[in-house]
Amino acid sequence: MFTAYICQFNLSFVYGADIEISSGTSFVDSNGKLNVIGVVTNLGTTSEQVTVGLDVHNKIDGSKATLRDTTFSKIIFPGKESPFKFKISDDHDVLGKPYLLEMKNGDEPYYNVIVQNYSNFPVGQNKELVGTLKNVGNVVVKNINVFASVHDKNGSQIDSIKSNTISTLNPGEIKHFSARPDYAIASNANYFSCAGFNPNSPINTLDLGNGKFLPYGLESVAKISDFGYNESTDSISFTADHYNPLGGIITLKIPQLDNSHNVTIFLDNLGVQNEQITKNGKTITTNIFIPPNEHTVRVVGILNHS
Repeated sequence: MFTAYICQFNLSFVYGADIEISSGTSFVDSNGKLNVIGVVTNLGTTSEQVTVGLDVHNKIDGSKATLRDTTFSKIIFPGKESPFKFKISDDHDVLGKPYLLEMKNGDEPYYNVIVQNYSNFPVGQNKELVGTLKNVGNVVVKNINVFASVHDKNGSQIDSIKSNTISTLNPGEIKHFSARPDYAIASNANYFSCAGFNPNSPINTLDLGNGKFLPYGLESVAKISDFGYNESTDSISFTADHYNPLGGIITLKIPQLDNSHNVTIFLDNLGVQNEQITKNGKTITTNIFIPPNEHTVRVVGILNHS
């Protein structure tokens, strides 16, 4: 078992400079349904929720309709890609190729806390993608799926697959996953590309240790690493790298414990001038500007320790 990362970009359609869509090789699955597959790639600087459209013709009444489906990953982060798959019923014909139907900016950060360990090559009689996920951070990750594109020996995408759901992955925990190509094309599966994971629930619980957890909110188009709580300094610290080349805002929300509860923000160990901090009696909200490139952030006073 080893960790590898193989991506092939064989783009048949391009929409703007940031979001691209490719179509794989359609196939009839083991249940007799036509499968139309492909991949959406985010080459921009914003996270996107993408809905793919596919026009179809009803063979019974002659009507036309547009099928819509989201990509396997709820949010496609900058520099990432996600497969999709349509299953077409027998009473419909496909008109044209898949296209980008809707795009919506996301505000969930990318947490750099899960390590994938897997082989890019099919395993066993069923040609499965198998591996493990390890949570190396301090946040609780829930409802995770692993997805990938399946390719034949010529490099063509022949299926889009998604694993079993891992309901909870706690800090330090390791769990196994597997994803199986459809039986109809499994014999042609030669390798997997761009295996990624998709938490279907927001990451909003921080492990404080000793069985204690802190609910919080974090919003930003940024990569977040080393996110954790330090009891000795009563602080949350993390490393942030905003996807916008000019930098951008990270919004952190924590519970307000009482009227005297205050926090202080440090960027690269320097106090932040003109702090953007608001309180409403229930929540403390901090808006922190992250300059270009990677920076450390520390927010002191999380549990209002004296």
